[in-house]
Amino acid sequence: MPYLDHAGSTLPSKTQLEELAKIQTQLILANPHSHHSTAIKTQQIVSSARHRILRYFNTTADDYFVVFTNNTTHALKIVAENFNFGQKTQEGVVSEISTILKGGSSNFAYFNDSHHSVVGLRHVVLGKVDTISCVNEDVVTENNIPEVENSLFVFTAMSNFCGKKYYLNLIEKLQNKGWSVCVDAAALVSSTPLDLTAHHPNFVAFSFYKIFGYPTGIGALLVRKDSSKSIEKTSFAGGTVQSVDEMTMHFVLRDFERAYEEGTINSYGIAQLQKGFEEIERCGGMKAIQSHTYDLRSKAVQMLQSKTHPNGKKVIEIYSQPDNQVSPETQGAIVAFNLMRPDNGYYGYTEVEKMCAIFGIELRTGCFCNIGACKKYLGITSEMIKENMSKGKRCGDEIDLINGRPTGAVRISFGRMSTEQDIEVLEQMIDTCFVSSDRVFSPSLQNLKIDSFLPTVVNLFSFPIKSVGSVAKRSYELTPRGFKHDREFLIVKDDVTLNLKMHPELCRLTATIVNDEELHIQTFDQNDNLFIPMSLSLKENDAKVVCKKTIATLDCGDKVGQWLENALDMTNCRLLRVAEESTKNFVQDSPFLLINEASVYMLARHINMDVQDILTRFRSNIVVRGLPPFIEDTAKRLSIENLEFEVVDKCTRCEMICVDPMTGEKDPSLLLALRDYRNKQKVCVKRRAESQRSRIIGCAGSAV
Repeated sequence: MPYLDHAGSTLPSKTQLEELAKIQTQLILANPHSHHSTAIKTQQIVSSARHRILRYFNTTADDYFVVFTNNTTHALKIVAENFNFGQKTQEGVVSEISTILKGGSSNFAYFNDSHHSVVGLRHVVLGKVDTISCVNEDVVTENNIPEVENSLFVFTAMSNFCGKKYYLNLIEKLQNKGWSVCVDAAALVSSTPLDLTAHHPNFVAFSFYKIFGYPTGIGALLVRKDSSKSIEKTSFAGGTVQSVDEMTMHFVLRDFERAYEEGTINSYGIAQLQKGFEEIERCGGMKAIQSHTYDLRSKAVQMLQSKTHPNGKKVIEIYSQPDNQVSPETQGAIVAFNLMRPDNGYYGYTEVEKMCAIFGIELRTGCFCNIGACKKYLGITSEMIKENMSKGKRCGDEIDLINGRPTGAVRISFGRMSTEQDIEVLEQMIDTCFVSSDRVFSPSLQNLKIDSFLPTVVNLFSFPIKSVGSVAKRSYELTPRGFKHDREFLIVKDDVTLNLKMHPELCRLTATIVNDEELHIQTFDQNDNLFIPMSLSLKENDAKVVCKKTIATLDCGDKVGQWLENALDMTNCRLLRVAEESTKNFVQDSPFLLINEASVYMLARHINMDVQDILTRFRSNIVVRGLPPFIEDTAKRLSIENLEFEVVDKCTRCEMICVDPMTGEKDPSLLLALRDYRNKQKVCVKRRAESQRSRIIGCAGSAV
């Protein structure tokens, strides 16, 4: 599975999860506020974890406190809520955001390129400060930093939008002018070491899942000990006080760390941190991870920059600092970009995300909770934000283009388990879906391993009457013959089997099984319907040879035959059903046909045909999403809902797929496209698989 959202959350490794599972079966912890032996053991584990965290950041308990939090946002809010801004000198609340740093007392500042968790702090401090500044990095120079006191600068260490790293030496410059600096390190720590002996911020906020994927719901606030008095807690909760009186205002807080850890901390989660740090060590440490991810980022940028349309126009617009300023010290493992049309217009990021889903690629789209960077790199103004909102735009929605301009971007990001294969699959998706070209593209599967992907079932189909259309359902019962009732009926004329390629009149009909009780046949214009009870007593008929198989059949009677004659405008029609004792049905060879949605999309784009139209023509039982095109050729087995299937063979597709199921007209373009894409091999993208168990329900949405 090409996972390209490590900036959102990196992934835990299999080894890490296995070790954690082993711990969880053996570890018994208790509330660390108690005093029995299990509680004392819990206290020791928590204490050990604090020391391990400080060692990871190359510092000690002599210099920093470790306060456990729920996440980075929680850690940042602790600082903002409790920071001592001193006495305000101006009346009222701040009504305008400054673009430069202001001097004096009671100031709050942050970069334009900041996560919403940082920007939102301005409303926490609103009634406590005289000024709020939102500044570009260029403003923070030694000559432009004013002298201040009781002032807080929340410093983005790395942009979560584009991966730009902000110079940490600015921390000292700010501190020299009186600023207290709180570093938002959430994005930085995912792929970069942070050495607190080289830089000495007053506060550092981060989440552990950003570093090693698991556990979630645990972060930390590192507080430099000589800065601990600059935040002052004015309230208390369970576990945070040494003494309290409910009848007076008397309370005395515990030591620093426990004073800010309100309620019972996540002891089990804290115990799991050790395995996360061991995982980083197995990878050679964070410096090795930084080198690995930066190298992948460079390869991805090179690939993206190489893409052009036949008219010479670029396919990719990358949002980043200039190439000559990019290095492992200045750039994280993130690439933000948009895809462009041959006419210099934009493809919307929602369309890109949907195509990625088909190919099994997981990435991030939108503004990534960083509107400042989005405005900077996409040329969006404050006025445009308000105008876009009036047009219905909301964070997290699918409105990706307004007046032809993108409202967000596509972001890929790399982690310790990322590989070059992730880039290859992304390139294949871009070439297939967004590079304008008339050439036939035959994808190489040489380096792609199907086991690396996690596809899902998106549609299930059963076709009660052979060569007659049906509709998808959420689930079907499995039998030794396939989906229950699949190809269980057959239409004959003058005792000769009808099929769509020879009798396009069949496209007038659709057939479904209703509540497992009756067969519903409907004309395409829905003007006529026929309901046949599945319990109807049927007349035994002569065996039929269908697809080279002799199958015992039953005749559904004169009334049904007459209805079919009228619907199809034919004479001597009969509907036959597979006899109950038969182990076969009217399928060609195997009880299941499987198709890969990405393969279909590739064909659809080549011949300018609707994807759903092609899916309908192939009449597959199982449609999967999340695999690159044609990689299904390498599958040997598959599992759905713990049910094992064996891949039997490729399905050789005849001219049936040339028949438009809506009109009955024939068009050879799809068959020709298959020939070209399959290098003149068997013209097929569908798989046939035989179930080893029966009477199990398969559901759309299931993992494969």
